[in-house]
Amino acid sequence: MEKQYAQALIRSLRNGTDEAKLVSGLVAHLKEEGRAKLLPGILRELKSLQARNAKLAPHIEVASEDEKKTALEEAKGLGIDTNSVSINKDLIQGWRARSGGISVDRSAKQALVDLYQKITN
Repeated sequence: MEKQYAQALIRSLRNGTDEAKLVSGLVAHLKEEGRAKLLPGILRELKSLQARNAKLAPHIEVASEDEKKTALEEAKGLGIDTNSVSINKDLIQGWRARSGGISVDRSAKQALVDLYQKITN
């Protein structure tokens, strides 16, 4: 039950419903129905859905500040359109991007792995 309420809340927010009105309406509804005890479970489900959405949100990691512009352009050309970019010091050179189930790796390490596989096959 909590999951359905949480999903309905997220859908309503995406459709542009005012957050304050939505929450006050939900609380009033739950009190009228005698289900106010569901609120903590609904909050847990909302946090879980937000974490899942954040994990699937498009994001790009670059090796240095200099590579941001190139990474954004190349990722956009591959269908990953985002402004969320972070610098990953573990990358030597290049960039990695993810969006939902799509992952693109244009890092120096991946280039070396690809070269090794071509040589050994």
